[in-house]
Parts: sequence; structure tokens; C-alpha cells
Amino acid sequence: MYTFVTVAAFIVLIAAAAYVIHRLNIEHADRIAVHRYSTPLPRRSGRVAPQPPVGPRSESPTAGERRRHRSR
Repeated sequence: MYTFVTVAAFIVLIAAAAYVIHRLNIEHADRIAVHRYSTPLPRRSGRVAPQPPVGPRSESPTAGERRRHRSR
């Protein structure tokens, strides 16, 4: 009987830990989605001349725009 209760408790703890990790990954992904990274570097294939740099980017999104992005 005690073995069954112990195994059940471990299964519940593992499920709770998996849920917490899942929620943390979702929050982390939302933070990454809001952050603007630089443009990717162009690929170099053969003897192609390098591309000119891209112009300045627009301003970063406001707090309201970030909240709307998350609610979609």
C-alpha cells in the first residue's frame, strides 16, 4: 500500500514539474518574440558582391503593442 502511495506521489510531482517547465518556456518564448534582433547576415555563395547594409529600423513596439501580441 505504501509503495503505491509513494509511486503516485512521485507521478504527481513529475507532472507538476513538467507543467511548471512548460509554462516557463511559454513565457520565455513570448519575451523572445517581442525582442527585435538584428537582421540575419547574408549568405555568401561563390564570388557574389556583398549586399549594402539595410536602413534603420523603426522604433521598438510600445507596451500596448506587446500586450496585443501576447493576447492573439
